[in-house]
Amino acid sequence: MSKRDYYEVLGVSKASSEKEIKKAYKKLAMKYHPDKNPDDAQAEESFKEVKEAYEILTNTEKRQEYDRFGHAAFDNSGFGQRQRQSGFSGSGFEDMFGGGFRQQSQGFGGFEDIFAQSRGGGRTRPRKGQDFEFNLSVDFVDAVKGAEKIIELPINGQQKKINVKIPEGIKDGEKIRFSGKGGLSANGGPSGDLLIIINIRSHPVLKRDENNLIYTSHIDMVTAALGGEVEVNVFDSRFKLKVPVGTQSGRKFKVSGKGVTSRKGVTGDLLVVIQVDTPTQLTEQQKALLEQLKATFDGNK
Repeated sequence: MSKRDYYEVLGVSKASSEKEIKKAYKKLAMKYHPDKNPDDAQAEESFKEVKEAYEILTNTEKRQEYDRFGHAAFDNSGFGQRQRQSGFSGSGFEDMFGGGFRQQSQGFGGFEDIFAQSRGGGRTRPRKGQDFEFNLSVDFVDAVKGAEKIIELPINGQQKKINVKIPEGIKDGEKIRFSGKGGLSANGGPSGDLLIIINIRSHPVLKRDENNLIYTSHIDMVTAALGGEVEVNVFDSRFKLKVPVGTQSGRKFKVSGKGVTSRKGVTGDLLVVIQVDTPTQLTEQQKALLEQLKATFDGNK
Protein backbone atom coordinates (compact mmCIF):
# COMPACT_ATOMS: atom_id res chain seq x y z
CA MET A 1 0.00 0.00 0.00
CA SER A 2 1.43 3.40 -1.00
CA LYS A 3 2.39 5.85 1.70
CA ARG A 4 0.41 9.00 2.29
CA ASP A 5 1.99 12.36 1.68
CA TYR A 6 3.90 13.44 4.78
CA TYR A 7 2.37 16.92 4.75
CA GLU A 8 -1.08 15.37 4.51
CA VAL A 9 -0.28 13.04 7.43
CA LEU A 10 0.52 16.01 9.68
CA GLY A 11 -2.22 18.22 8.26
CA VAL A 12 0.17 21.00 7.20
CA SER A 13 1.15 22.60 3.92
CA LYS A 14 4.51 22.56 2.12
CA ALA A 15 4.97 26.19 3.13
CA SER A 16 4.58 25.41 6.86
CA SER A 17 7.45 26.36 9.15
CA GLU A 18 9.25 23.88 11.37
CA LYS A 19 7.45 25.38 14.36
CA GLU A 20 4.07 24.74 12.74
CA ILE A 21 5.10 21.18 11.90
CA LYS A 22 6.18 20.51 15.48
CA LYS A 23 2.91 21.91 16.79
CA ALA A 24 0.90 19.69 14.45
CA TYR A 25 2.99 16.65 15.37
CA LYS A 26 2.59 17.18 19.10
CA LYS A 27 -1.18 17.33 18.77
CA LEU A 28 -1.36 14.14 16.68
CA ALA A 29 1.19 12.29 18.80
CA MET A 30 -0.91 12.91 21.89
CA LYS A 31 -4.03 11.80 20.04
CA TYR A 32 -2.62 8.49 18.75
CA HIS A 33 -0.16 7.60 21.49
CA PRO A 34 -0.58 3.93 22.54
CA ASP A 35 -0.92 4.87 26.20
CA LYS A 36 -4.12 6.71 25.34
CA ASN A 37 -5.27 4.02 22.92
CA PRO A 38 -4.42 0.64 24.47
CA ASP A 39 -4.98 -2.38 22.25
CA ASP A 40 -5.85 -0.13 19.30
CA ALA A 41 -3.77 -1.34 16.34
CA GLN A 42 -5.02 1.43 14.06
CA ALA A 43 -3.95 4.14 16.51
CA GLU A 44 -0.52 2.51 16.79
CA GLU A 45 -0.09 2.55 13.02
CA SER A 46 -1.21 6.19 12.88
CA PHE A 47 1.32 7.04 15.58
CA LYS A 48 4.12 5.44 13.56
CA GLU A 49 3.01 7.25 10.42
CA VAL A 50 2.87 10.62 12.18
CA LYS A 51 6.31 10.14 13.74
CA GLU A 52 7.88 9.11 10.45
CA ALA A 53 6.46 12.20 8.74
CA TYR A 54 7.71 14.42 11.53
CA GLU A 55 11.27 13.08 11.43
CA ILE A 56 11.51 13.71 7.70
CA LEU A 57 9.94 17.17 7.66
CA THR A 58 11.93 18.53 10.61
CA ASN A 59 15.24 17.42 9.09
CA THR A 60 16.27 20.16 6.65
CA GLU A 61 18.23 17.88 4.31
CA LYS A 62 15.63 15.10 4.26
CA ARG A 63 12.80 17.59 3.78
CA GLN A 64 14.53 19.06 0.74
CA GLU A 65 15.01 15.57 -0.74
CA TYR A 66 11.37 14.71 0.00
CA ASP A 67 10.12 17.93 -1.60
CA ARG A 68 12.13 17.07 -4.77
CA PHE A 69 11.59 13.32 -5.07
CA GLY A 70 8.80 12.39 -2.66
CA HIS A 71 8.93 8.97 -0.98
CA ALA A 72 11.24 7.74 -3.74
CA ALA A 73 14.03 9.78 -2.16
CA PHE A 74 14.29 7.20 0.60
CA ASP A 75 13.59 3.96 -1.24
CA ASN A 76 17.27 3.01 -1.21
CA SER A 77 18.22 4.67 2.02
CA GLY A 78 16.66 2.06 4.26
CA PHE A 79 14.77 4.72 6.16
CA GLY A 80 11.49 2.82 6.27
CA GLN A 81 13.23 -0.38 7.33
CA ARG A 82 15.14 1.39 10.10
CA GLN A 83 11.90 2.89 11.40
CA ARG A 84 10.25 -0.50 11.67
CA GLN A 85 13.25 -1.98 13.45
CA SER A 86 13.63 0.88 15.91
CA GLY A 87 9.97 0.93 16.89
CA PHE A 88 9.22 4.33 18.42
CA SER A 89 12.68 5.36 19.59
CA GLY A 90 14.43 8.17 17.76
CA SER A 91 14.69 11.89 17.76
CA GLY A 92 11.16 13.08 17.09
CA PHE A 93 9.25 12.50 20.31
CA GLU A 94 12.38 12.84 22.49
CA ASP A 95 13.32 16.22 21.07
CA MET A 96 9.90 17.62 21.79
CA PHE A 97 9.37 16.19 25.28
CA GLY A 98 12.78 16.20 26.92
CA GLY A 99 14.06 12.66 26.40
CA GLY A 100 11.36 10.92 28.42
CA PHE A 101 10.02 8.97 25.46
CA ARG A 102 13.07 6.72 25.01
CA GLN A 103 12.88 5.64 28.64
CA GLN A 104 9.21 4.75 28.21
CA SER A 105 9.32 3.28 24.70
CA GLN A 106 9.31 -0.37 25.79
CA GLY A 107 5.64 -1.20 26.29
CA PHE A 108 4.93 2.51 25.62
CA GLY A 109 5.35 3.32 29.35
CA GLY A 110 3.31 5.96 31.20
CA PHE A 111 2.14 8.70 28.90
CA GLU A 112 1.82 11.06 31.84
CA ASP A 113 5.43 10.39 32.87
CA ILE A 114 6.71 11.49 29.45
CA PHE A 115 5.39 15.01 29.92
CA ALA A 116 6.22 15.09 33.62
CA GLN A 117 9.86 14.34 32.83
CA SER A 118 10.03 17.02 30.16
CA ARG A 119 8.85 19.59 32.70
CA GLY A 120 10.94 18.32 35.57
CA GLY A 121 14.26 17.71 33.90
CA GLY A 122 13.98 13.91 33.85
CA ARG A 123 12.31 13.48 37.25
CA THR A 124 8.93 11.82 37.48
CA ARG A 125 6.25 14.07 38.89
CA PRO A 126 4.97 12.86 42.29
CA ARG A 127 1.60 11.19 41.95
CA LYS A 128 -1.28 11.12 44.38
CA GLY A 129 -2.01 7.74 45.95
CA GLN A 130 -5.10 5.71 45.14
CA ASP A 131 -8.50 6.73 46.51
CA PHE A 132 -10.29 4.06 48.55
CA GLU A 133 -14.08 3.69 48.56
CA PHE A 134 -16.19 1.84 51.12
CA ASN A 135 -19.95 1.51 51.55
CA LEU A 136 -21.63 2.30 54.86
CA SER A 137 -25.28 1.38 55.49
CA VAL A 138 -27.13 3.68 57.90
CA ASP A 139 -30.67 3.91 59.21
CA PHE A 140 -33.13 6.34 57.65
CA VAL A 141 -33.35 8.32 60.89
CA ASP A 142 -29.55 8.70 61.13
CA ALA A 143 -29.40 10.04 57.57
CA VAL A 144 -32.11 12.61 58.25
CA LYS A 145 -31.08 13.68 61.76
CA GLY A 146 -27.33 13.10 61.52
CA ALA A 147 -25.26 10.65 63.54
CA GLU A 148 -21.74 9.52 64.37
CA LYS A 149 -20.41 6.02 63.65
CA ILE A 150 -17.08 4.35 64.36
CA ILE A 151 -16.19 1.81 61.69
CA GLU A 152 -13.15 -0.39 61.09
CA LEU A 153 -11.68 -0.58 57.59
CA PRO A 154 -8.69 -2.27 55.93
CA ILE A 155 -6.42 0.58 54.81
CA ASN A 156 -2.89 0.08 53.48
CA GLY A 157 -2.72 -3.40 54.94
CA GLN A 158 -3.93 -2.41 58.40
CA GLN A 159 -7.30 -2.39 60.16
CA LYS A 160 -8.04 1.20 61.08
CA LYS A 161 -10.90 2.68 63.07
CA ILE A 162 -12.54 5.67 61.41
CA ASN A 163 -14.89 8.07 63.16
CA VAL A 164 -17.55 8.90 60.55
CA LYS A 165 -19.71 11.94 61.22
CA ILE A 166 -22.87 11.53 59.15
CA PRO A 167 -24.14 15.02 58.36
CA GLU A 168 -27.80 15.87 58.82
CA GLY A 169 -29.81 15.47 55.62
CA ILE A 170 -27.29 13.36 53.67
CA LYS A 171 -28.78 11.58 50.65
CA ASP A 172 -28.49 7.98 49.57
CA GLY A 173 -25.33 7.51 47.49
CA GLU A 174 -23.59 10.69 48.70
CA LYS A 175 -19.97 10.42 49.79
CA ILE A 176 -18.07 11.54 52.87
CA ARG A 177 -14.45 12.34 52.03
CA PHE A 178 -11.43 11.94 54.30
CA SER A 179 -8.54 13.68 52.56
CA GLY A 180 -5.18 11.93 52.74
CA LYS A 181 -6.59 8.78 54.39
CA GLY A 182 -6.39 6.61 51.26
CA GLY A 183 -3.59 4.76 49.49
CA LEU A 184 0.03 5.78 49.87
CA SER A 185 1.89 7.37 46.97
CA ALA A 186 4.58 5.29 45.29
CA ASN A 187 6.93 8.21 44.62
CA GLY A 188 6.59 10.71 47.44
CA GLY A 189 3.31 12.31 46.39
CA PRO A 190 0.30 12.94 48.62
CA SER A 191 -1.78 10.02 49.86
CA GLY A 192 -5.13 9.36 48.24
CA ASP A 193 -8.48 10.01 49.86
CA LEU A 194 -10.90 7.76 51.73
CA LEU A 195 -14.47 7.95 50.45
CA ILE A 196 -17.39 6.59 52.46
CA ILE A 197 -20.45 5.99 50.28
CA ILE A 198 -23.68 6.24 52.27
CA ASN A 199 -26.40 3.64 51.69
CA ILE A 200 -29.65 4.46 53.50
CA ARG A 201 -31.90 1.68 54.78
CA SER A 202 -35.63 2.02 54.09
CA HIS A 203 -38.10 3.12 56.79
CA PRO A 204 -41.38 1.31 57.49
CA VAL A 205 -43.60 4.40 57.18
CA LEU A 206 -41.41 7.27 56.01
CA LYS A 207 -40.00 8.09 52.60
CA ARG A 208 -37.95 10.99 51.31
CA ASP A 209 -38.58 13.08 48.21
CA GLU A 210 -35.73 15.59 47.91
CA ASN A 211 -36.13 17.57 51.17
CA ASN A 212 -39.72 16.53 51.80
CA LEU A 213 -40.71 13.73 54.15
CA ILE A 214 -43.65 11.55 53.16
CA TYR A 215 -45.61 9.90 55.97
CA THR A 216 -48.43 7.45 55.21
CA SER A 217 -51.30 7.41 57.70
CA HIS A 218 -53.82 4.56 57.54
CA ILE A 219 -57.47 5.26 58.49
CA ASP A 220 -60.63 3.21 58.32
CA MET A 221 -63.44 3.97 55.90
CA VAL A 222 -65.73 5.27 58.66
CA THR A 223 -63.20 7.92 59.71
CA ALA A 224 -62.71 8.80 56.05
CA ALA A 225 -66.45 9.22 55.56
CA LEU A 226 -67.38 10.93 58.82
CA GLY A 227 -64.11 12.75 59.51
CA GLY A 228 -62.00 12.60 62.63
CA GLU A 229 -58.38 12.77 63.77
CA VAL A 230 -55.25 10.74 63.19
CA GLU A 231 -52.08 10.70 65.24
CA VAL A 232 -48.85 11.38 63.34
CA ASN A 233 -45.52 10.19 64.76
CA VAL A 234 -42.40 11.41 62.96
CA PHE A 235 -39.14 10.85 64.83
CA ASP A 236 -39.45 12.86 68.06
CA SER A 237 -42.50 14.82 66.87
CA ARG A 238 -46.05 13.66 67.66
CA PHE A 239 -49.24 15.54 66.84
CA LYS A 240 -52.88 15.03 65.79
CA LEU A 241 -54.06 15.81 62.28
CA LYS A 242 -57.71 16.61 61.54
CA VAL A 243 -59.26 14.49 58.80
CA PRO A 244 -62.13 16.28 57.04
CA VAL A 245 -65.44 14.60 56.21
CA GLY A 246 -65.30 12.60 52.96
CA THR A 247 -61.51 12.32 52.81
CA GLN A 248 -60.39 10.18 49.87
CA SER A 249 -57.54 7.73 49.85
CA GLY A 250 -54.35 9.35 48.58
CA ARG A 251 -55.16 12.85 49.80
CA LYS A 252 -52.12 14.76 51.07
CA PHE A 253 -51.83 17.21 53.94
CA LYS A 254 -48.76 19.46 54.12
CA VAL A 255 -47.10 20.41 57.37
CA SER A 256 -44.64 23.20 56.51
CA GLY A 257 -41.07 23.08 57.79
CA LYS A 258 -41.27 19.56 59.20
CA GLY A 259 -39.28 17.85 56.46
CA VAL A 260 -35.57 17.14 55.97
CA THR A 261 -32.93 19.80 56.47
CA SER A 262 -30.40 19.31 53.67
CA ARG A 263 -26.62 19.61 53.97
CA LYS A 264 -27.04 23.10 52.52
CA GLY A 265 -29.45 24.11 55.29
CA VAL A 266 -32.67 23.98 53.24
CA THR A 267 -35.65 22.45 55.09
CA GLY A 268 -38.53 20.76 53.29
CA ASP A 269 -42.08 19.92 54.36
CA LEU A 270 -43.85 16.91 55.84
CA LEU A 271 -46.49 15.42 53.57
CA VAL A 272 -49.05 13.22 55.30
CA VAL A 273 -50.67 10.87 52.80
CA ILE A 274 -54.00 9.33 53.79
CA GLN A 275 -54.52 5.66 53.01
CA VAL A 276 -58.10 4.46 53.50
CA ASP A 277 -58.11 0.78 54.44
CA THR A 278 -60.98 -1.45 53.37
CA PRO A 279 -61.85 -4.08 56.02
CA THR A 280 -61.36 -7.69 54.96
CA GLN A 281 -62.64 -9.57 58.02
CA LEU A 282 -66.11 -8.34 59.03
CA THR A 283 -68.31 -9.76 61.75
CA GLU A 284 -71.90 -10.69 60.95
CA GLN A 285 -73.10 -7.59 62.75
CA GLN A 286 -70.77 -5.36 60.74
CA LYS A 287 -71.92 -6.95 57.51
CA ALA A 288 -75.54 -6.35 58.46
CA LEU A 289 -74.85 -2.72 59.26
CA LEU A 290 -73.08 -2.23 55.93
CA GLU A 291 -75.99 -3.85 54.12
CA GLN A 292 -78.31 -1.35 55.79
CA LEU A 293 -76.00 1.47 54.77
CA LYS A 294 -75.89 0.17 51.24
CA ALA A 295 -79.70 0.09 51.12
CA THR A 296 -79.81 3.78 51.94
CA PHE A 297 -77.47 4.49 49.01
CA ASP A 298 -79.60 2.37 46.69
CA GLY A 299 -82.70 4.29 47.78
CA ASN A 300 -81.08 7.55 46.66
CA LYS A 301 -80.68 6.36 43.09
